[in-house]
Amino acid sequence: MINLIEIKNLTISKKSEKLISGSDFNIHKGEVVGLFGDSGSGKSVFSYFLMGFLNRKVFSVTADSAIFNNTNGCFNFLSNNDEDWCSLRGGDVSMVFQNPSTSLNPTMICGKQIKEACSFVGVKDNLDYCFGLLKDVGILFPEKVYFSYPHELSGGQKQRVVIAIALASKPSLLIADEPTTSLDPSTQRAVLDLILKLKNNYNLSVLLISHNIDLINYYCNRVYLFKNSSFINVGKPSSSSLFSDLYKMLNIIKTRSRFNSFNIDSYGFYKKFIKKNEKKDSVLFDIKKLSVSYKTKGDGLFFALKNISFSVGWGECLGVVGSSGSGKTTLGRILCGLHNSFTGDFIYPNNRFFLKNSVQMVYQDPYSSFNPKYTVGNSVSEIVDLYKTNYLVSDLFNLVSLKEELINMYPHELSGGQKQRVSIARVLASNPDVIVFDESISALDIKTQLSILELIRFINSVLKITIIFISHDINSIYYLCNKVIVLKNGEIIDFVNSKNLLLDGVNNYTKQLINDTNFI
Repeated sequence: MINLIEIKNLTISKKSEKLISGSDFNIHKGEVVGLFGDSGSGKSVFSYFLMGFLNRKVFSVTADSAIFNNTNGCFNFLSNNDEDWCSLRGGDVSMVFQNPSTSLNPTMICGKQIKEACSFVGVKDNLDYCFGLLKDVGILFPEKVYFSYPHELSGGQKQRVVIAIALASKPSLLIADEPTTSLDPSTQRAVLDLILKLKNNYNLSVLLISHNIDLINYYCNRVYLFKNSSFINVGKPSSSSLFSDLYKMLNIIKTRSRFNSFNIDSYGFYKKFIKKNEKKDSVLFDIKKLSVSYKTKGDGLFFALKNISFSVGWGECLGVVGSSGSGKTTLGRILCGLHNSFTGDFIYPNNRFFLKNSVQMVYQDPYSSFNPKYTVGNSVSEIVDLYKTNYLVSDLFNLVSLKEELINMYPHELSGGQKQRVSIARVLASNPDVIVFDESISALDIKTQLSILELIRFINSVLKITIIFISHDINSIYYLCNKVIVLKNGEIIDFVNSKNLLLDGVNNYTKQLINDTNFI
């Protein structure tokens, strides 16, 4: 087979740290190759190298050879010529990034952004070409999406627009760097099926970068494991012993095989974080016929939440699951007091400062929730001072299993899992009664997901803090939560004990969510 990319003995260093060390890598024409590795392992660094995005003043790059065999001859990835790189990105290599919201310009309609990419292949004002791209990526109403701004589209639609932009220059190689982590399982499957279809229609080669072991195994012809700063060509993960531990961890989450109960007496100083006023068997939040609606163009109404009713008890761990646009985040914002425009009743403890002082949220992307100019220790101590809890930052870091040496580091110096643990430490610094986790593990690898789930379980069962866990991953919901709400189009279609989630009595939509999560 003809190699589209052939790299031998690649080493990428930042200062004295080797991020990639003496590795070989190749992609055949028309092949789908996976790159699997833990969060923060350096997978994205490699994709940035292939796109010419690495700052050569910061990163040192060496290789025996690093060649791209494009239609116009060979391109050397070690080149420092900006014009050559612009030509490569404008015609032969395109990239789909993890978060479509940050990939699109919020001030421009989507169509204009597609037209910009079309200019590289000499198409400037041809609406039919742009509409055709939108149709190719599965957009049902291309004219409407063309003239829409990014915020008017769902997550799946935005990712399809990003893929259309990537295809506009008619590339030979499509690099997809974690393209589905922010999407629900149904949309994940649709987007990846689309990429596979486009690969055949456009005669593309695809590099699929992911920490989702099932996804990589299902969609790729072969896979490179990125481990200890090196690439290992493993074929299929399901047939390699190198992935056995990861499959065991995945099975723990899927089958609810919990670890042993926590021994509270063994936690020493942690006891001062345990909530003293736990009210067993009493209601914390009581929601009755709550609705959130928005005016649409014309005289219509769009319901983000429609006539929902449920209650949350003190100390419970409640899961909220549903596809993109089902109303999960809107509900979480109401529970945190961040969204007040609703009808119906939201009853909580008779204290007008309860939501402000006692309910906190951990967000999906920890990096965007930190001030990059502050050390992570400063970010935590700021909350200690604000809420006057007098906790030690070092104790909070120990509480979430972080080494104290990280206190003086900046957010960009930490891995995704470490940043999320700091986010949790910062929330615990306010001494909350309730924590809402909004898609807080979706961007993490299996090993880190399981460790964060165990940390949340510790917070709930040992510290006696009520947890609202919002996710599109029904396996994590099943593993962690006592009760589960399933949302669809703003309505509750199932509210069950988690032990009954996989039984036949649940709604067909819930069964479909389970199938889409475990389809591989």
